Amino acid sequence: MNIIHPWKIQLGHFNLATDFGIDVNELNNEVFMLNNMATDEDIDQKFLDPELIPILMHTRDQIITPKVCEYSNEVFEYDITGRYEVETNAKWIPEGEGLFPHYHPGSCISAIVYPSDSVSGLNMFDPRVNACRGYPKEIRDKFFSTVKITPRAGDVYIFPSYIQHSVSYVKEDVRLSLLHEYYL
Repeated sequence: MNIIHPWKIQLGHFNLATDFGIDVNELNNEVFMLNNMATDEDIDQKFLDPELIPILMHTRDQIITPKVCEYSNEVFEYDITGRYEVETNAKWIPEGEGLFPHYHPGSCISAIVYPSDSVSGLNMFDPRVNACRGYPKEIRDKFFSTVKITPRAGDVYIFPSYIQHSVSYVKEDVRLSLLHEYYL
């Protein structure tokens, strides 16, 4: 019998510090500054000044975006080079709060950057919603379980924007992340 995997979902992962030598402490400072410049926590920060946040802009334009293009080529067999718009937003979540399950409507590919370690997990949910109904726990745990990621400083995760995800309750003072949304 041939087994076909029609709903194979792939996440991309690399680390800015270990793979590219980026100073994540400086990146963390720029992400914090970017977040503080916003008047609203979720404001779209499209117009980024490379003079104010040079490390952030360099990593987005010279490292992350080419990796997103590589991801699109490998996963979707589609070259997005020159066919996208990117929006970048800093996100902070204070201690004791979390982020409910959500996805990023409108964009096609998301890249989340972690400028510092976070013990608060990123939870990625199976996009097949009710596919696990009726299966015993052993099968649910093996084939339908939530993917739990504990981000380390410099980690970047690339995934299709339709993947529902959440953030566990934050245990540190503040959890910073940087989100790049790619629209085709």
